[in-house]
This record gives sequence, structure tokens and C-alpha cells, in this order.
Amino acid sequence: MIIRKQIIFDFDGVILKSHKVKSQAFYDLFSSYGKKISEKVLSYHLKNEGKSRFIKFKYIYKNILKEKISKKKLDLLSENFDAISLKKINELKIPKYLIYFLKKNKKKILFHISTGTPQKIIEKILKKKKINHYFKNVYGSPAKKIVHINKIKKNKKDTLFIGDSFEDFLSCKKTKTQFLLKMHNENKLKFKNLKVNKIKNFKNLENFLNKNFL
Repeated sequence: MIIRKQIIFDFDGVILKSHKVKSQAFYDLFSSYGKKISEKVLSYHLKNEGKSRFIKFKYIYKNILKEKISKKKLDLLSENFDAISLKKINELKIPKYLIYFLKKNKKKILFHISTGTPQKIIEKILKKKKINHYFKNVYGSPAKKIVHINKIKKNKKDTLFIGDSFEDFLSCKKTKTQFLLKMHNENKLKFKNLKVNKIKNFKNLENFLNKNFL
């Protein structure tokens, strides 16, 4: 069988409802600077969901804290971020309809992941969740999503990206990739005035694909 289609999944807020956990982690990570700073950090993070945490850390230190940041400090921040968030992420469950979809279609669609989560961490999470074997390629930071998408699209197959952030949407626009929004309460307002294809849950995914992609 020749596989002609492929789907790229973002991770946080799409495969797993971990976007809330990471938002809280950004707030907590800078809580020692006080509530006002933590709220500014959280606001910046929410406006830039989908981007690498390292890009965010650099911006936060330069523009919010007005401090210099070293490579050593960046790495320590990332480790502390994981210490805050990974335990909660490991407790979250993969949606049963997504598992059903991946199992049913793994022989006729190539599945990939593109995420702002660091490469080693996303590989660790997927292995822990026992879903790593469904994905042909898994791409995390520091490479940007545009780079991920361009690498995946080199095989010339029809490609759909399922994401939940404005960063995902823009990356698809720049790479001329079909975009499908995975809606949740945190992104409804951001996409309110944009005409994009949407699904609320993976129960609706197969119907969308049959009408618009497969």
C-alpha cells in the first residue's frame, strides 16, 4: 500500500491537555519575583503558546526581569520547569478517540509530531505514554515548527497539521500547509475572527478528514 497522506500533531493542548499544566508552570517558575511579575510572565506565555520555552525564557529575562541570562541559567530554568510540570503531565490521559484513530489509520496515514517541547523531553513523554510507536517522526525544540514542517513535507505527501496555537497557524501559513484547529477554552478567543477548520475533540476528526482530507 502506498501512503499518500500524513498528519502532523502538535502536542500540548492537542494530543494531551498539558497546556494548562505548562501555563501554571510558567507562573510558578517566576513566583519568587512576586505576583505582578508572575502575571506578566503568564500573559506573555499565553500570547506565545507553541513557541520554544527557551525563546520565552530569553524574552522574559530581557524584557520583564531586565536581567541577563546565561546558557547555564537557561538550562537550569528548563530543568526546574520540567520538575514542576512533568509529574502532572504523566498523570494526564491520552484521549481514547485519538488512540482509536491512530490504531485504525496507522497503515494508511503517516503520523508525525511537531512541538515546542524540548526534543529529549517529548521523546520521554511519548515513551511513557506508550504512543511513540505511532509516529514516523517526532520533532521538538530548539528547532522551530517551520523547520519541522519543511522536513516532513520533503516527502511530497499531502499534509495536515493539527494544532491549537497561533504559532501553529502561522507556521502552517508560512509553509502552505493545511491547518486544523483543535479547539479548547483557552484558544477560542484567539481564533474567534479567523476562518479556520476546527474540531472540538478527536471524536469529530474522522468525519472532518473524510470530507476535507482523505
